[in-house]
Amino acid sequence: MMIHGLYKTINQQIVLEDIHFTLTQNEIVGLIGRNGSGKTSLFRLLAGYYLPDSGDIQINQQSIYQEPTIKEQIFFIDEKENFLNTYSLKKINAFYRLNYQNFDQDLFLQLTHQYDLSLQLNYRQLSKGMQGLFQMILAICSNATYLLLDEPFDGLDVIVRKQVIGLLLEHLSEKNRTALIASHNLSELEGLIDRALLLKDNKINKEYCLENMRETAKKIQLVFKTKKIPVIVKENSKLINFQGRVITVVFEHYTPELADQIKAYDPLVFEELPLSLEDLFEANLNAPQKKILDRSISNG
Repeated sequence: MMIHGLYKTINQQIVLEDIHFTLTQNEIVGLIGRNGSGKTSLFRLLAGYYLPDSGDIQINQQSIYQEPTIKEQIFFIDEKENFLNTYSLKKINAFYRLNYQNFDQDLFLQLTHQYDLSLQLNYRQLSKGMQGLFQMILAICSNATYLLLDEPFDGLDVIVRKQVIGLLLEHLSEKNRTALIASHNLSELEGLIDRALLLKDNKINKEYCLENMRETAKKIQLVFKTKKIPVIVKENSKLINFQGRVITVVFEHYTPELADQIKAYDPLVFEELPLSLEDLFEANLNAPQKKILDRSISNG
């Protein structure tokens, strides 16, 4: 799936601007951003629920807007505008069988039976956890190539969350499918995804390949002899935390040469700490880092 220059305004407000990225088969991608950053709007565009003001979404070089049948390769349940609420699981099943020609009914019946989901139940009768599990079953059984999952683990207890994640991982790997997941639980997301897309200021601000991130990015705790922070640190890092003269920063492009330059200032503390996806999120989405750092040190 190729996303080219998506631009969307709602009520004369820019919601998404110049969105470019690619989803390839057999990967799980995380979409992270603050509340109101446009994650759900992006999902609605990708699913064809919204029309963009400009830009295009292509699968196998065909536009989903010019070839509507291609949308069958995309699965998305809009939880905020969920039409499923008023129907029984049996009727919901019938709807998805009509809309996805390759819907795996045998697997659907197997999984609903396995998890004691009676098809006679109304969707509203299910607990939050069972609703999430049922949605994941629908996503898997749709056999869509691209699964758009907006907060799929939200509100699930530990046991159901493990079941949902297990189902996802098992059935994605079997058929070279792709999932784009938006989640506030970054520690959980980090254990699942291959890449992370950071949505900020209406744009995809950063893209991280987690394998590369672990090789090139470092989280360092520093204390210098004076309150003055070396320019080399300010220009190459993003602030995570400060307390007194102790600063914790992230270097996204850390090199031995950079380390030597910092060590030349003879810091009292120079300690590498474990780096998480949450650290990158915090470093990139906080208020302007250098201004905070300058102010905190000058007032320290």
